[in-house]
Parts: sequence; structure tokens; C-alpha cells
Amino acid sequence: MPKIRIVQIIGNLSRGGAERFVVDLCNQMARNTRCEIYLVSLMDNGAEGFVKDLDSRVKYVSFRKKAGFSLKVFLKLTIWLKNLHPAVVHSHLNSSEYLFLYRLYSSRALFFHTIHNVAREECPGFWLKNLRWIFYRFDKVKPVTISENGRETYRTYYGLDNDILIENGRPSLKTTEHLGALSDRYKKYGSNFLLLHIGRISAEKNQEMLIKVVQKFNETEEVKCKLLLIGEVQDRPLYTRLIKLAAGDPNIEFKGAQQHIADYLSIADAFCLSSFFEGMPISLIEAMAVGCIPVCTPVGGMKEMISDGHTGFLSEDTRMESYELALKRALYSHQKQALKENIIRHFETHFHIEISAKRHLKTYQQLLDQREGPRSAFALQYESKFK
Repeated sequence: MPKIRIVQIIGNLSRGGAERFVVDLCNQMARNTRCEIYLVSLMDNGAEGFVKDLDSRVKYVSFRKKAGFSLKVFLKLTIWLKNLHPAVVHSHLNSSEYLFLYRLYSSRALFFHTIHNVAREECPGFWLKNLRWIFYRFDKVKPVTISENGRETYRTYYGLDNDILIENGRPSLKTTEHLGALSDRYKKYGSNFLLLHIGRISAEKNQEMLIKVVQKFNETEEVKCKLLLIGEVQDRPLYTRLIKLAAGDPNIEFKGAQQHIADYLSIADAFCLSSFFEGMPISLIEAMAVGCIPVCTPVGGMKEMISDGHTGFLSEDTRMESYELALKRALYSHQKQALKENIIRHFETHFHIEISAKRHLKTYQQLLDQREGPRSAFALQYESKFK
């Protein structure tokens, strides 16, 4: 029996949360021998991206697009899909519009698009919003949201209620041979508490407030914190301001992009995310995977992921005073070991990539069954595995 072809499409595979998730999702689905998984990146990807993390069973295709819209890639992708005849085409981030022609051409493929952020932030343009609304409204594209908050923003922004909610996930994380050296550098000497922030340098991540909270904490508390900020620079002017804010402070360190995230999370006393808005942060799922105690603002999917005092700590709002209080509650907690155990258990039962991949495949199956009938090829291949 022929394999079912599933294509996941994304703009690029740079080091971002959505990009990390798409790679993990493809790797997990490719473990099923009855799936033929393609990952399409519109742009080329350098050595710092996630391409090297792809499972050998995932068929990787790049159209090497440069910055900006490319009519050439638009047409090449359409022709490539017409020749491939996939059963499912699932787009992410800003790749959706490159499927415009193929959606009009194909009457057989199922189309999905995941909204990885607040709906308005994911698609702010008037014309693009209305183009997507047409596809969503007339059932040509199935919108996938990743949290109850994301679902709410989708329904408010588009005025529709036809989304499919599937949470993000990550595999279990393993530490590497670099763990010992990191522990020697940051835990055996120096500050009493080690805080870790993982996220691109951009305004919505609110790193300025986080740095100010740590600096105030260190001015007023007997114990001290060291804050490591890991992530690529997206907003260069903001990065310049943050560097000036932290100038001469030995307890604030910008690490840039790092590969051994599990090692850092394993030695940190808390994972800090002070964002103004979020979807469902992959970095938070990574922190939960190793039991690193999260301290987050109550925005996006984070307020659903964290039960305050049980699987982490949430500030009352995004104000500096509220976040400082939440940080102190975490660092001075007498139940840290129980918290870590709760957090790992919560990850394993809610946010493991196996759960997310299984839900994606079941969704594909159910909708293909509706189109082809209860004994479709997809159903015959998967009904025994996903009962």
C-alpha cells in the first residue's frame, strides 16, 4: 500500500520556537513507516539553523528563497506540489501565501495552517488577513491554534470558530558532555541563583523589564542572581539599549544562540519569560522537560501551561513589581523538589512531542475520512495504530 505523503512548509529553519517545533513534528511523524514526510523550507538555511537536527527519514527540500517575496519560488513550489500530489499540506508562519495557486488547483489535498502566535501579530496586514479569512471561511484551509488563548485571539480576529486546537510539544531533552563545564562555571562559584532566559531579542519578550528586575533584586537582597540571556538578536536597536542597561553588570550575560539548551536548563534555578504576549513558547516546554522552574508573565498560552505554585510561578500582570514578587516566590520556595517533579510529570502528560504528533495525525485521518469515506486509504493505514 502506498505511503501517505504529508508536507510541512515553513519560511526558514532559523533558531525559533515554531521552527524547532516543525522539525520535531516531522521527526516524530517520520517514525511511522506508513508516512512519507516532507519538510519544505522556502529559504536557504545556514549552519546555525535546525536542518542538521532532521531525521534521515524526513525528506528535506529548500527553494533557497532570498528575503522578500519571490515569484520564482512561488511558481516553483506550485509545480513541485503538483508533481508530488501530497495528501496533506500544512503551512507555518509566513509560508501560507506561497500555497495560493496550489490551493486553487488541488481538489484532493487537505490544507492546514498553524497560527503560532496571537492571531493579530501572526498576520497583521489588512489584505493578507482578509485573504486568509477567505480560505478559512470557505474551508479550503483548516486553521490550527496551539492554546486556548490562541483560539480566543483567532476567533476574535477573524470572526470564525472553526479552528482545531493542537498544543505544541518537544521530545524529552538530554544533557551533553558540556554540562560539567557549565556547572563549574556558573554553579560552583559566584551567584547564589542562576536565572535563564531563552528567547530572541525582540520587544514582545520584554527583556528590559527582566534585566531591571534582576538588578533591583541584587541591590536589595542578600543573595544574588545571575541572569543568562540566550537567543538570537532580532531587534538590533533594542539589543543596543539592553547592552547599555546591563553595562558593567557582572550578573547580566548575553549568550547569543546556544545549542546545548538542556545543559543550561539543568543547572538553572529558574527559567524566566517576561513577555508581553506569547503563543505557546517552545522554550517553556523545554524548561518543563527538565524540571526547570518557570517564572512567567500571565500571557498567551503560558497561563494555561502553568498552575501557579504547582508547576511554576505566574506574575499577576506584566508590571515590574509583579514579576519581581513572582521571582522571589520561586527562588525562596521551600518546595523546589516537589515543584520539579510536578513540572516534569506535567510535561510528560501534556507537552511531549509524541502527544502532539499523534493528535496531528489523528486530525489528518479524521478529515481525510470525511472526504474519502470511512474506508479511505489513510484510515486503513492508521486505524490500527491510532485507535
